[in-house]
Amino acid sequence: MASQGGPPQNQPPHEPVQDQPRQPGYGTPPVPSGQPLPGDGPGFWSPQQPPPWTGPQQPYQQQPPPYPPQQPPYGQPPYGQQPYGSMPYNLRPPEQRQLPAPPGTPFHQLARNAHHKWWRPLVGTLTLAAFAFFATIAVLLVWMIAHSAITGDFPESEGNNFFPNDLENLASTLVMLAILTPAVVFTAWAIQRRPPWSVASVLNKIRWKWLLLACLPALGYLAVSVGLGLVTESLFPNADPAPADEGTWVGFAAFIGPALLILCLVPFQSAAEEFVFRGWLIQAIGAYAPGSDARNAVTRVIWRALRTPWPALVISSALFVSAHGYTGWAMADIFLFAMTVGWLTVRTGGIEAAIGLHVLNNLFAFMLPAATGQLDSWADQGGAPWTLLVSDIPALAVYAVGVVWLAERRKVATVSQ
Repeated sequence: MASQGGPPQNQPPHEPVQDQPRQPGYGTPPVPSGQPLPGDGPGFWSPQQPPPWTGPQQPYQQQPPPYPPQQPPYGQPPYGQQPYGSMPYNLRPPEQRQLPAPPGTPFHQLARNAHHKWWRPLVGTLTLAAFAFFATIAVLLVWMIAHSAITGDFPESEGNNFFPNDLENLASTLVMLAILTPAVVFTAWAIQRRPPWSVASVLNKIRWKWLLLACLPALGYLAVSVGLGLVTESLFPNADPAPADEGTWVGFAAFIGPALLILCLVPFQSAAEEFVFRGWLIQAIGAYAPGSDARNAVTRVIWRALRTPWPALVISSALFVSAHGYTGWAMADIFLFAMTVGWLTVRTGGIEAAIGLHVLNNLFAFMLPAATGQLDSWADQGGAPWTLLVSDIPALAVYAVGVVWLAERRKVATVSQ
């Protein structure tokens, strides 16, 4: 009978079973058999299972920040595909002071840029008039002070003559007209907020090579005009009821001084008049053409009229005539002159052709009285016989055809680039 509390007698002792090392199952080294695992006891997890609050191990992944990256791929939001995509945080770049007209804009609408408002051409015209008035007075006062300082006598004006010398009167008048060019350029820059030399051409500059080239047909104009004038005078000797005295040659010594003065000042005076009448006025009127998306009938009719340069050409030519003292057939002749050079301005995209013809015409008009001793009549602007208009029409036609042919051959830009 086996004793209580011990193994049965007459039996070999039981050899202990070598158990495998117990595995905790997660993250700890093996524990020898018979020893409790860390945390064993009532209420803990099974040693063969991982802790219930742990999942499969994964590498740490950083969550995306709540704000966008500093340098996103080009062309993607939040910075790309927006008006100011190149600026960080959608900051608006500084506004440009001067903006050119959109590409493809004709000459008479170059003032209609992104800054255009209905009041800018009006305010600009008033500013130009005020600037020209005060600048003219300033030039005249400075000239009088210089005259009195040199001669010792303060000049006394008589009518339109401010000085006793005819040549000095001509020189002062040409200078006072020449200052209109910087006045126009400044007004376009300050009031209309566009490139200042956009008044000159669609390329926002004076195209000097084209200006010099346009002088070639201008020489043809003078030749045809003078030739036809002599022919019409011989055919119709009584056409002019009061023929002017042709005068006589004054001699080289008396001619060289006035000739040099005229050569130096007349180009600036002629160019200034073109900047005002063919540059500023044509573009100021052309800026009022409404957009092509005009919906009501009134704005549609206005747009159809003003989108063409003809209203601007007619108004600017009429103002050009009123700025001179011509009467009768001479008014019709100068109006035809203004319309021709205005049309060539729009046709060639700049005032260079108009400047070339105006300069050569005025040089001839001033040189002739200076050479014949009639410089005192340089300011006389009265009537003229109808033969003047007859001889000028073919001459202007020759000039227009020559300029258009040269412009097409030279591929002169006619719209903004």
